[in-house]
Amino acid sequence: MTVAQLQQEITSMLPNLPEPKLAAVSEFVRFLIERETQTTWFNAQSQSRAYQEWVGPDNDIYDQVFADVAR
Repeated sequence: MTVAQLQQEITSMLPNLPEPKLAAVSEFVRFLIERETQTTWFNAQSQSRAYQEWVGPDNDIYDQVFADVAR
């Protein structure tokens, strides 16, 4: 099924739903969009040079300094 066909199928079902279920669909779609945005942002951040330096071996000293805090 193509994207256009899926969109048409979903759109054709919406008028049959009562308001509470439409609200649930809307909330779920927003959740999916937000999750995609967050995943994209996190992936971009984790690939950044700053993040790579932060988790790099030069910063291992902080693991020792804050070891008691992490417990």
